[in-house]
Amino acid sequence: MNSYSLGISGSWLLVVLTILCALGLALYSYYTTIPPISTGKKSFLITLRTLALSLLIIALFEPILSLVRSSIDEPQLAVLLDNSQSMTIRDIKGNRLEGFKNALTSSNVLSLNDAAHVAKFQDNVLSINHAAIDSLKFDGQLTDISSAIRWIGERADNVNLQAGLLITDGAFNTGANPLYEAEMLGKPLYIIGIGDSSEPKDIAVQTIITNEITYLDASVPVNVNIKSAGITDEKDSETKLILSDNGIMVAEQTIRLRSEQNIYSALFDYHPKIEGIHKLIASIAPKNGELTPKNNSLSEFINVLKQKRKVVLFAGAPSSDVSFIRSILDKEKGAEVTAFIQKQGAEFYESQPNSQSMKDAETIVLIGFPNSSTPVSVMQMIAQECERGKPLLFVASLQTDYTKLRILEPYLPFAIVSSRPQEFLAFADVPQRALSNSLLKITGTNDDARLWNQLPPIYRTETFVKMKPESEVLSTIKVNTTPLSEPLISSREFQGKKSVAILGYGLYRWKLLGEAAEVSKGRQDMPDILSIFLQNTTKWLTATDNQKSVRIRTSKKLYSSGEKVECIAQVYDQTLAPIENADVIVKISGGKSPREVHLTPISNGRYTGQIDGLSEGDYAFSGSVTVNQKPYGSDNGRFSVGDIALEYQNVRMNSELLRQIAERTGGKFYTPETASALLNDLKKQPTFKERTITQKSEFALWNLPWMLASALLFFAVEWFVRKRSGMV
Repeated sequence: MNSYSLGISGSWLLVVLTILCALGLALYSYYTTIPPISTGKKSFLITLRTLALSLLIIALFEPILSLVRSSIDEPQLAVLLDNSQSMTIRDIKGNRLEGFKNALTSSNVLSLNDAAHVAKFQDNVLSINHAAIDSLKFDGQLTDISSAIRWIGERADNVNLQAGLLITDGAFNTGANPLYEAEMLGKPLYIIGIGDSSEPKDIAVQTIITNEITYLDASVPVNVNIKSAGITDEKDSETKLILSDNGIMVAEQTIRLRSEQNIYSALFDYHPKIEGIHKLIASIAPKNGELTPKNNSLSEFINVLKQKRKVVLFAGAPSSDVSFIRSILDKEKGAEVTAFIQKQGAEFYESQPNSQSMKDAETIVLIGFPNSSTPVSVMQMIAQECERGKPLLFVASLQTDYTKLRILEPYLPFAIVSSRPQEFLAFADVPQRALSNSLLKITGTNDDARLWNQLPPIYRTETFVKMKPESEVLSTIKVNTTPLSEPLISSREFQGKKSVAILGYGLYRWKLLGEAAEVSKGRQDMPDILSIFLQNTTKWLTATDNQKSVRIRTSKKLYSSGEKVECIAQVYDQTLAPIENADVIVKISGGKSPREVHLTPISNGRYTGQIDGLSEGDYAFSGSVTVNQKPYGSDNGRFSVGDIALEYQNVRMNSELLRQIAERTGGKFYTPETASALLNDLKKQPTFKERTITQKSEFALWNLPWMLASALLFFAVEWFVRKRSGMV
């Protein structure tokens, strides 16, 4: 139904009177003409002038033409079909695919024809036509019910979708909780649940929990959680849980399954023997009559780093601090300490430092170094390694030459102001707020501040420094009972470089007069603060993996079959500023033939690319980066395709969730056996009705060019006729 109306900014009476005046003016103008003209020509000229003036008059009153259109929009239904792998399971109720087909047939929703908007969902949602329903493959690796419900709301903005129908088993394994999305939708949802809601006979490896990084020959715990259901046969209750490393069995445990217990946990001690990225697989032997064996194994990746972490220690002279600190570092598992202790003059006791020993080092430790006789060449060698990103630990002494130390000032937490070799005793003064720093963590409780502040005093010289803005002061000093703001322990992390400075010496006193003294009194629970602090410090200094200039990884470690593998790279310069013009190539090996992908920049030093069509199996990737046609860096890793079976982790129909969704939205829950009542219930739904759509359009006629053009045309024709007639 359409209606029209014409409105103006003034009175229609005034418009009519003005047009009549224009007509009168035209009649008066042509009442007498020179030379006289025929009556027909006179009437024609009067009409032209009247029309031209009338158009101008109407335009002055700003006429607006309003068009109102009304139409009836029939109610429509969104039909969402679960296309995931779990819909192919055969349970107690039979084949779920048969239940799916019966649900569609019994519900008769496709008889709504164009009023039924059909879509399939898995980890995404895709609209399909009615004919494509028979071609569904049910191969979705993930189920996201919340996105399916969200799709209904998005479509309802354009069409009269008044309700939704979901045919699913309710076993969602990705996305948000669909119950929240359903409540936000504001429309009734009808659910046809597919499958059996009781727990079937099944065993599933649910999770593997372990460290992402470990070291050669170190012991790392691997926790495996298992879920079982329907195991009632006592004779068939034992099963083997096997832990494999890159396909080779490394451990095995026997688990006795009981009908009254569903969740089991197993703990393995894993001792890696080879450096690199290892794939751990936890698998459990299937049982007779089990619903599916596809969830009987799970895998995880762990990065095994080389055993030896090389530490280079420089000392200005033999001292108790050197002995104690070296002893603590030597006891660290996986650490190899190379010491260069200076003699009188420029010589060293064990060997002369060289570029090779410095190149292999991961951490540099300076104890009372440099002194007045330290060669400048050695300091320059240390500075070069610090510039390359080697972390630095500095411990002062009475003989430290702070003038020579200035060459390392860019890498230290402080800038040297002045120094005088006048020593005094000072206590550590650690504020409570500093305990959030991992270096000071002793027991991990608020009692750590007391442990630090009751340590015996150590020596300090009258050395004044200015802390850099990016540095953190962890401890100041206290002389007798007077706190001073001078730093004792400080740390710095800036542009990928780390350093820790201790502006005191005699650290051995913390052990001999602190822990050892308390142990001699019978207090065996006294922590070794010096050892713990140095261990925390070396761990923090060497934890630099997140500062690599080139980082290449896959979006996940484990992919489903047919899923696209996404490669992600980040490229930075030495100041960790992003590089936008890099060329990033990732090569993938492990399948039938090697694959290669060039990553595309997406801003801020980030690059991405996708590879599809990889068959099931384990893969390794190596990425190389060139900047301005020069090699810049590389990274590597591993991933697997086809190892995860999330669709088989929860194999029963989640009827509780589906019933809640239906009840809270005003819909109803059905099974394939009761789905025949759905269409009648839907038509009885008060909100499932047609709606009237009214569209109003307005056209500002006075603003249209043709009005002025028509008026000018009429005036032009009048002028032309007058000229042809020789009129004055």
